[in-house]
Amino acid sequence: MTWARTRLSTRLMNVCLAALCRGGGLARAESVLVDAIRLGMPPDVVTYNTLLAAHCRASGLDAGFAVLRRMREAGVSPDAVTYNSLIAGAARGGLTMRALDLFDEMLQAGVAPDAWSYNALMHCLFRSGHPEDAYRVFADMAEKGVAPCATTYNTLLDGLFRFGHATNAYRMFRYLQRTGLPVGIVTYNTMINGLCKSGKVGYARMVLRELGRTEHAPNIVTYTTVMKCCFTYGRFDQGLETFLSLLDGGYIPDLFPYCTVISALVKKGRMEEANTYSELMIRSGFSLDSACYNTLIYLRFQEGKLDDAFELLSMMEEGGLESDEYTFSILVNGLSKMGHFEAAHKQLCYMEIRDMESNIVAYNCLVDALCKSDEVDAAIKLLHNMKLKDDFTYTSLVHGLCKVGRYHMASKFLRICLREGNSVLASAKRAVIAGLRSAGFQNDVRKVRAALRMARLLKP
Repeated sequence: MTWARTRLSTRLMNVCLAALCRGGGLARAESVLVDAIRLGMPPDVVTYNTLLAAHCRASGLDAGFAVLRRMREAGVSPDAVTYNSLIAGAARGGLTMRALDLFDEMLQAGVAPDAWSYNALMHCLFRSGHPEDAYRVFADMAEKGVAPCATTYNTLLDGLFRFGHATNAYRMFRYLQRTGLPVGIVTYNTMINGLCKSGKVGYARMVLRELGRTEHAPNIVTYTTVMKCCFTYGRFDQGLETFLSLLDGGYIPDLFPYCTVISALVKKGRMEEANTYSELMIRSGFSLDSACYNTLIYLRFQEGKLDDAFELLSMMEEGGLESDEYTFSILVNGLSKMGHFEAAHKQLCYMEIRDMESNIVAYNCLVDALCKSDEVDAAIKLLHNMKLKDDFTYTSLVHGLCKVGRYHMASKFLRICLREGNSVLASAKRAVIAGLRSAGFQNDVRKVRAALRMARLLKP
């Protein structure tokens, strides 16, 4: 009777620890364990597995090994669940060799791997760029008679897509359907996401239609994946149709789909529709985050509504949200396109004051606008103040200098660009060489061609 009460107490303690760990109360869980041991409730393998998995997720693999040492000191032997948690921890940290060593240690300890052991190891190998080894693990799984589960096939499908084998993934999916193997919503989402990223939009939409005829209801992940894919590959009407399906089905739990469709509408110049959905987003009852405000500010600049854009900026900051580098890039780009160069430069200064390192996009926007307005000297001065330059910076400047006939200066910046390991668009290179020839600067033509050849030789 005493033994039964002790076992019941340990089970209740394990339930309590699991709840605390899921809720992020790891320190409290450790405290409960200490109190339980003091009261005579001995921890078992489930107790330590619960803590080990939580420590691995929170602090990494070394924290998991610390629990494993405590477990062994208490005379509790690790089981398959213990090793599965450690292998998963190694996978999250990208520690492929540690994951393989743990699997070998598991075998040497006489602990039989289960489907989750193989799944975790395959996932790790795929993520670290070793697909052939992952396939061998799957073959070993079949050889040992361990039955694969839905997660096994989802891991394989994801790995096939990751390494460009979309056709093989599609064939495996059809094989799963034909043989009656598990095909749930996660499998459908994996297929739709993989097909979209592979550019096979038609196949992705076909799988989506098939999903609609099954017992598994499409979820927000499904629709959002297809919508983003359609916009990325120019299937605009299909992307909008997918968004409307989200609305009709009541599948929008956050603001991301709204921001995605509004941005796509703005890029297509369909401002009236973009405004309609922005108003719907505001009325939806969700609290707007920085990404939403950035989308709305961008929309107002595209419409030329400068005052409205800055009013939104004020609302954003009054609501306790800070402007980020994306906000400033939108402001600089909008002000530059409207010809307010001084105001755009002030925004760059604000970025510098706030020590934002990712400001190259904002600088490039102003450089490009200055060059298009023939203000190339101002663009050159700005370029000298830039800590980082990229291909776009030099392409804008070279095109701008060629536009005003300053081919000698354009060739100088082109050579500087190449020496720094950057490049410019082919059109800019052609413009420089053609301009130098027309101006009779044959020596500069030879210098540019030599710099281009050297850049090709040094290119990794």
